Amino acid sequence: MPGKQCKSGPKGETAKIPMQHPSCYVCGSAKIIDFCTARDRLGGGVWRIVRCNDCGFGWTFPPLAEDQIPAYYPTAYLGDTRKILDDFFSGRLARSRSWRGELQKVRLVEHYIEGGKILDVGCGDGKFLWALDAQRWEKSGVEASRDTVAMVAKRMPSIHLIAGSIDSEELNANTHDAVTFWHVLEHLPQPRKVLRRAYDLLRPGGWLFISLPDVDSLQARLFRQNWYPFGDVPRHIFHFSRRSLDLLLNEAGMTVQGHRLFSPLVNFHSLKHSLLQWSEEQTGGRIPYYALKPLLFAFPLLERCTGKYGILTTIAQKPG
Repeated sequence: MPGKQCKSGPKGETAKIPMQHPSCYVCGSAKIIDFCTARDRLGGGVWRIVRCNDCGFGWTFPPLAEDQIPAYYPTAYLGDTRKILDDFFSGRLARSRSWRGELQKVRLVEHYIEGGKILDVGCGDGKFLWALDAQRWEKSGVEASRDTVAMVAKRMPSIHLIAGSIDSEELNANTHDAVTFWHVLEHLPQPRKVLRRAYDLLRPGGWLFISLPDVDSLQARLFRQNWYPFGDVPRHIFHFSRRSLDLLLNEAGMTVQGHRLFSPLVNFHSLKHSLLQWSEEQTGGRIPYYALKPLLFAFPLLERCTGKYGILTTIAQKPG
């Protein structure tokens, strides 16, 4: 609405939201609709989610300038890396749900390719790379947090970690057998450029794995502003649908090989916390959540039948 004010910064500054939206970044359509508003769970204000009515692509509005983005990532955003490293070397991490999630990723990738040179984009503390068998994989990752990279590299020198982005000159074209984006692409301000770079880095026949929230999912449509992934605005700059991601991948030269419900663990986590947020918004408490919680276990069956999972994992391949 004209003149509407909303919180849009870590210090609570206000920003006037213009009435007009730009055309769709993916397909160029001018058919842009308001989907919902969403509140940053880390205190970064209230934002609007708008969507293309043609390809389903969405974005957080108003958009941030690239130099504004780092301000929305608190120091502890990646967790306590030192503790996670200690837990890994002591064996405690291997008994955690978090580690089971990393092993699920490994099994997914190795369903398509048994080994080779792999790059994890936005690798964070690198747990996924730790979980890969060093006898089968030559492992590398890029991460924007220099402190995290330095801490992990010191204790795991066998993993090639780069402080920076996928554009790093340390990465050579046509040298990777697999590139992964585990809940990272939605954080990056230039996904078209990033996917083209991923294509260049892959060898012919190489594999690309992308996991992210699906804005066209049943979860997103049902919970709207209470959908758990929307709580990461404005760090989630973009909100992908299956169609919009396919369009970008095809444009980059990739062949989409399929979409998977992966990981069921992450998908259920999103569903559970969406219902919890809805309950607290509607009643200020958790009674509706506990009353409806048994239905959570049936909901993934509906997602499987429709193919509209809360978490979309797409597998694509560079033509050989």
